[in-house]
Amino acid sequence: MMMQLPTQIPLNISNLSKSELKELIQAQGELQQDLFRQAREVRQQAGVDEVLLRGVIEISNYCQKNCDYCAMRAANPKLNRYRMSAEEILEIADQIAQTDISILFLQSGQDPQSDSIVEEVIPEIKRRYNFPVLLCMGERPHKVYQKFAQLGADSYILKFEISDPQLHREIIHGTLKKRLQCLRWLQEAGFKVGTGNIVGLRGQTLDHLVEDILLALEIQPNFVSSSPFIPNQDTPLEDVGYGNLDYTLNTMAIYRIALKTPLIPTVSALEKIQPDGQLMGLNAGANVMTINFTPPEYREKYAIYSKKRFIVSLDHALNTIQRAGLRLKVLS
Repeated sequence: MMMQLPTQIPLNISNLSKSELKELIQAQGELQQDLFRQAREVRQQAGVDEVLLRGVIEISNYCQKNCDYCAMRAANPKLNRYRMSAEEILEIADQIAQTDISILFLQSGQDPQSDSIVEEVIPEIKRRYNFPVLLCMGERPHKVYQKFAQLGADSYILKFEISDPQLHREIIHGTLKKRLQCLRWLQEAGFKVGTGNIVGLRGQTLDHLVEDILLALEIQPNFVSSSPFIPNQDTPLEDVGYGNLDYTLNTMAIYRIALKTPLIPTVSALEKIQPDGQLMGLNAGANVMTINFTPPEYREKYAIYSKKRFIVSLDHALNTIQRAGLRLKVLS
């Protein structure tokens, strides 16, 4: 018998059994549309119904990690590496400041040599533009997170990716315990924290996806994402197919209903899998889009998904937001 969702009272995710959560992850047809409707209603009731734009600068593709899904892994000798200077980053920040984008997002591989550059640009960005600064730079020592926060960085994304400790070790070649420790350090340093999972990794089961959701609820993040796996050239997982789009969208909707207020991005990987994938993400409860400002000569080397990843432009984002019937959020 197909699960039925309440028509008036929002679904209480915390009261569901693991088997019920598994059914929601697999939802299709009427059940899926009810799930998405409730996600949109919760987004509106929680006062987070406007879409926030982030401008990302991908500052370095050096990485210490060897995640099996990523071509920026340290063991990939085919990738031409780069690391942007502080001057280059600030020049691009000036371009972002001319738009309606509300958050400056600095992203890199796990590259400790970029730390000093970031420490130089954070206070300058705050002084010039008073932008909220979002970082995504991997696992760092506690004191580095504290330094970033003291300099004015506001938020940090560190996805757990996979909640199963054994699968995490096999694919990410690190421990889930270390990843969760870093998330605690970030919260202790005063950051708004983002995390999330990948859907469709080799060996992943529906039970793993249920545990992903439960871990995200335990962390209580300020931002949370679900991203479909995209096979990447020159990686151990390059022959694995795309992650399941419906499972990803359903997970996003569950996150919205359960956590209510977090920023939830509709990621570019959704658009890579299917045209209008990011529109589908907004209709499943998302409220963030990230615009890519990395210069083309660096962008093609930032091999986070694939050499032919979908690059989100400002025009594409504004059009998608309009088609979803939503408004752009502008920070005052």
